[in-house]
Amino acid sequence: MGVGALMGLRRRLLPLLVPVAVATTLLAGTCVLETNASATAALAGTSGSRTLAGSVPATNGEWPGVGKICEPGAGGASSVRGVGPKTIGIAVFNDESNTVLPGLEREFVQFADAFAAWCNASGGINGRHIVIDSRDAALFNSAQVTNEACQSDFMAVGGGMVFDAPTVPVRVSCGLGQITGYTPSDAGSSAALQVNPSNTNPKYVTAGWFAALAKKYPEAVQKAALGAENNPNVLEPEHKYEYAAEAQGWKVEDFQIIPLSVTDWTPYIQDLQSKGIEAVWPSDAGTITSYVQAMATAGYDPAFLILGVQFYAQSTIQAIAGLHLPPVYVETSWWPFELASQNPSTEQLVQVMHTYAKGDTVDFDDEEAAESWLLWAKAASDCGSDLTVSCVLDGAASQPNWSAGGIEAPVTHLTMSDENPVPSPCFALLQATPHGFVYAKSITRPTQSIWNCNPKNVIELTPQQIASLG
Repeated sequence: MGVGALMGLRRRLLPLLVPVAVATTLLAGTCVLETNASATAALAGTSGSRTLAGSVPATNGEWPGVGKICEPGAGGASSVRGVGPKTIGIAVFNDESNTVLPGLEREFVQFADAFAAWCNASGGINGRHIVIDSRDAALFNSAQVTNEACQSDFMAVGGGMVFDAPTVPVRVSCGLGQITGYTPSDAGSSAALQVNPSNTNPKYVTAGWFAALAKKYPEAVQKAALGAENNPNVLEPEHKYEYAAEAQGWKVEDFQIIPLSVTDWTPYIQDLQSKGIEAVWPSDAGTITSYVQAMATAGYDPAFLILGVQFYAQSTIQAIAGLHLPPVYVETSWWPFELASQNPSTEQLVQVMHTYAKGDTVDFDDEEAAESWLLWAKAASDCGSDLTVSCVLDGAASQPNWSAGGIEAPVTHLTMSDENPVPSPCFALLQATPHGFVYAKSITRPTQSIWNCNPKNVIELTPQQIASLG
């Protein structure tokens, strides 16, 4: 699998990777233990991260919009794997040490370290401190590291691996519960013993931005193009977006399937230009720089470009600077950092990272990790001293209108991943400008806070469409 394919898996599948440093593990007298971690430089210069600034977060265990989730307590002896009198072992899955794209998913461990330090400073989960176990699959050892987690960890939280399908039978058979928003495969998304804080489901696609753009550009969307790298793991989710776009009023005239590596985007841009394509969901899953440069060189000026949330990155702003381009939009279901002052939960996240991960940067990958950790901590704290996997998962699946305090688009009814969850019907659109990202309120047409929330934003794939995906 090429680098582009790995990038494409991160939401469009998931976000682009961020350059991070190792989070400090001994902070303000609070010990955060981390095992099996090796820090690797990752894609410097491609991050949508922001340098952190802000006040020190209160160490009272309160998280805005979520409540009191960390506090002192008696702890106590337990026969549950990974649960000690004063500690709870948590696995954070990642692929950091892989050699194809070094640093992959390091941000999951970064946030886990920071959150654990903050929570432990407030007393932990009812007196038990969180111990982070970094379970690094390096892409190709996902089943092996899952088996290792099965030996000593209570649960897996806020992580994920690109090739997660082989982990499902291992994890389920050993009773390792999981709360995470990163489940790339269909098998991972619908696995048992799991709650996804975004309620993802392989047969549903949240894509209301296609309808929003159809209202803004009704003629342009009748000549639309999408595309993806010629890799089954990338093609499947992109074809789902194709179906969703068509359901939202688009007419897809072209679907470009590109090779694993593209050195010259000119012929692909010229192809779109010759066909009169006006609405473009680019086939480039990388940093988009070469793609938009080829557009500018060719003088290709469609009505707009729409990008997946992984392009909510500083690299996108850098790519479009100085070029004559049409409006460039980015879809998101995470609260924009440009509006952090309007959401106390996002502000708290920034403060926690600033305090407990000094020198690191923060982006919406941290928001994705936070939605999982906050859900886990809320459910675990409600279990009291009798901490079990079933108690945590049942509590997580019963949270109404979950949004991690506003960090993510709200989910009306969380449920177990194998019980046909329905994802959030909410989205927002951002516009990328040479000066940064701007909330595109007039196109989003918000109905709830900054979000456009409408059941029609969620497209259910037909059996025929699912079958066509293989």
